[in-house]
Amino acid sequence: MLVSNILFIVAGLLLGLAFQGGWHLFLIPVAGVAAALGYMNLPRVPGGKTASIPVITKAMRATGISPAVAPDLRNGIKPEPTEYNEPSSALRVNQVWARANADVNKALGDYLQGLKRIIPNANTLIVFSPLRNYKEWGIRAYASDPNAQVATDVRITENSGLVSQLLRPEVNRLLEGDLMGGKTLLYYIDNPMIKSLVAVPLLDRDKNRIGALVVDSMFPNAFSQTTAQALTFIASGMYTLCYKSFASAQNYIAQQQFSVLYNYQHKFFQTMTVKDIYRQIFEYVKANIPFDRMMLLALDKQDDLNLHKEREGSVVCCDGVDSEQFANKRFTLSDKGLAIMALFHNRPVERVFSSNVSQYIPRIGGQEKRNMDVRQLFVMPISTDSKAEQAELAICLESFQSGRYMEHEMELLKAFASVAGFAYARAIQFEKGKDLATRDGLTGLINHRTLHENLRTEKIRADRQGYNIGVLMMDIDHFKNVNDTYGHPIGDVVIKGIAGAISGEIRKEIDVVARYGGEEFVVGLIDTTPEGMIETAERIRKAVGKLVFDVHQTDPLRVTVSIGAYLVKPGTLDMKKAVNNADQALYKAKEGGRNQVIQYTEIPAEIPEPEK
Repeated sequence: MLVSNILFIVAGLLLGLAFQGGWHLFLIPVAGVAAALGYMNLPRVPGGKTASIPVITKAMRATGISPAVAPDLRNGIKPEPTEYNEPSSALRVNQVWARANADVNKALGDYLQGLKRIIPNANTLIVFSPLRNYKEWGIRAYASDPNAQVATDVRITENSGLVSQLLRPEVNRLLEGDLMGGKTLLYYIDNPMIKSLVAVPLLDRDKNRIGALVVDSMFPNAFSQTTAQALTFIASGMYTLCYKSFASAQNYIAQQQFSVLYNYQHKFFQTMTVKDIYRQIFEYVKANIPFDRMMLLALDKQDDLNLHKEREGSVVCCDGVDSEQFANKRFTLSDKGLAIMALFHNRPVERVFSSNVSQYIPRIGGQEKRNMDVRQLFVMPISTDSKAEQAELAICLESFQSGRYMEHEMELLKAFASVAGFAYARAIQFEKGKDLATRDGLTGLINHRTLHENLRTEKIRADRQGYNIGVLMMDIDHFKNVNDTYGHPIGDVVIKGIAGAISGEIRKEIDVVARYGGEEFVVGLIDTTPEGMIETAERIRKAVGKLVFDVHQTDPLRVTVSIGAYLVKPGTLDMKKAVNNADQALYKAKEGGRNQVIQYTEIPAEIPEPEK
């Protein structure tokens, strides 16, 4: 015989002795402990079958000790529509709760069956517990005579029959000895001639009423004060059973979900790029959190040379309803939106929207597409420093169901955000170190060594596909005078401004631009023509000429550049020689008066005349 069965038998015997009254009443808590231990020792099969919970219809008759459907341990089963993203983890969570509910219903049913055999003349025993809230109860378990027709879909609310009186704080128990059919018992279908009833509330640790234990009889004056007192102790034991089961299921779910989080932490440590962090955040949310729309917002890198500039960002990932309207959408921290608010203040933001409210609150900005069907929004910021005023990332979740994101989901995302923030900071440092090795710290352009690597790669591709590469070498005219007259800080501003002007005149995703030396820049124009190369060079020269630098004097500073150009055709010389040729053309431009574009031309070798 199983240990759990022995403990249940012991509990039943102790309850039998307790109903003899007198000092035997002290055995009730011991019986409750024995029953709780019996439940906790029930055999568990990890990953076993879950309980099947059929949908009930109105006044459906149940024949067992448990109703056709029972209130959920989480305060009720609420039919919900399918969401855009229903993660596989949600199925596992539902299985855990279904198993916990089935186990509790079985244990309570055994309790009631034992009480029915002990309490004389008991007709039906019922445990009510909350459905959607503490003010609405449904039948969790019952035991009755075979001929009793119990309405398992009954809802006990305020002013709905005799049992509803227990919803009132001032009513501590019900003890009726001669009902005479004058008071309604909603939990029966056929309205039998019930003459007696005793009922006590189920109280949680804060003395909130979370249900009731009800016993009725077809005999008058079937119950006494002693019975009511005994039921009070039993009701306390039933609450303890439910609470322990709830806590056990909740802890199991938390362990499973934080185990998943631990695995993602390992993935984060193997990730070295910011884009991979974005991808893994998206994958985690999609696998573990339900949503109808999810967005991942990211701020751009801080401009170290312009710390007072307002920070901007974009939606780097988006999935779900209207995702195409939000993907890659740009924003600034001054834009009005709930997701922006979470980023700006580095604090979670949660909102529930009523169905009868017509005013829309933006998520990113005023120009976004509005969806009035969203009922809840939750935004979790992700920061590399928990004490920072602003966050660098934010996960924005939206659902068509109100109350979808409860404390558990929020705490889960909070823990994930802490891990993701650390991984994000690590990836930023890695890329920053990589940039220091490949990019110029002042302008952000690639450096001399990286330029030659990129040009060598492009030359191989150009030879294979048969297109030209234009090389432009440019130098700031009279730049030494700028440094000598205005100082090196102004010189740095000029270099940075010219780098921006050059970048603005080329194809960012195709062409290559580098800071080659102090005031020298090189541009590689991929797949161009002789005319296109010269046209781009002239655009760059004119764009630089339009720049105006404030040097805190009467007249602003203007500068010009000289440019040398060389066109590399497929199958010709290597790129180092091409850069040297462009440099020679630049020398000619400087020598010829500066602020001009000179194209390198091959000097044909002299052919010796034949001897006469």
